[in-house]
Amino acid sequence: MEKITTVVIGAGYRGRRLIELLGAAGCFRVTGVFDPALPADFPLPQGAVGYARGAEDYRRMLAEQCPRLVVIASPWQYHIPQAMACAGAGCHIALEIRGGLALGEYDGLTRLAREKGVRIYPLENTVFMRENMALFEMVRQEVFGEIVALRGGYRHDLRDLLVADDGRLGNPHKPEGVWRSHFYTTENGDLYPTHGLAPLCLAAGIGRTDRIVRLTSFASKACGLRDFIRRRGGDASLTVTQGDIVVTQLETERGVLLTLTHDTTLPRPRSLDFELQGTKGVWRGEFRKIYVEGRSPQEQWEDDTPYVQAYEHPFWRRWGEEALQADAHHQGMDYVMLRALAADLQGEERYPICPEDLALWTSVSPWSKQSIAERRTLTF
Repeated sequence: MEKITTVVIGAGYRGRRLIELLGAAGCFRVTGVFDPALPADFPLPQGAVGYARGAEDYRRMLAEQCPRLVVIASPWQYHIPQAMACAGAGCHIALEIRGGLALGEYDGLTRLAREKGVRIYPLENTVFMRENMALFEMVRQEVFGEIVALRGGYRHDLRDLLVADDGRLGNPHKPEGVWRSHFYTTENGDLYPTHGLAPLCLAAGIGRTDRIVRLTSFASKACGLRDFIRRRGGDASLTVTQGDIVVTQLETERGVLLTLTHDTTLPRPRSLDFELQGTKGVWRGEFRKIYVEGRSPQEQWEDDTPYVQAYEHPFWRRWGEEALQADAHHQGMDYVMLRALAADLQGEERYPICPEDLALWTSVSPWSKQSIAERRTLTF
């Protein structure tokens, strides 16, 4: 099939990685890259044009390149206005994941996309992890029985990203850290809920057969980031508002309990902290362990690999081998995500998530901030 003409907004860490994978997938043709700070030596794809004449130069890129698809990988605060411009130009949009900045922020974009007949593809890669997609198949085939409780989170030590070697908050050598560190001195809530929440919602049918009705969030004290700044010689008196650990409890209409943890300023190995528990068994994603009543040895964990292989999702049966070769950094999930997007645009497959999902997942950020500030449970 003809390649999908694509342009990219944002050439930071995430944008660069996506550009590489768009090329590896073989079904996209990147013709333009916009970033107001695009380096002169940026490795543009063959035939692509760089755009860097100020913050609005992506509009010139849209007009000149007439892309079918725009990938948005810019800092969080630019996502909505840039996506609105892309939808207004009649382009389909692949939208990188972020924390929610306000309630209802996607409403206007969703309406405009419907009016223009364009699609919005949330780029939530954890949905496309091999074990998570196998988990969806196991849930569909009732391996775990009726789902009762789920857990997930974003547990990723970001201190080195946020703090420079001399102790300054906002690492100039890591551009994402410059703008992202701002949230740690102005907010207190789950700043990045989607990585943990998205797979849980799909597994539990939230947004399809069930819905969230209540939320309560708690925040620990904030000392990890200040301690790290002090040890690097920075100003340890800096005001840090973001609690080191934020735990959010969500309850659904059907009585399913979800627990989310945001944990980015204390030392720990990276983890998405996944667990799913039902009436017939439990899966612990962090340790890749499973226990299925009547199949596993009595009260003994099993390695989940045989189950993942037995319940392999069709996407991974189709693209898994090439995904692991092209995308070792993220264990193939980014590659499978992009191939699923292309297959949807080409009418071959259905992309499993939509902008309404993204609006729900990101809304946990402002809801959690309000719950912590007011010390109460909120009703959706």
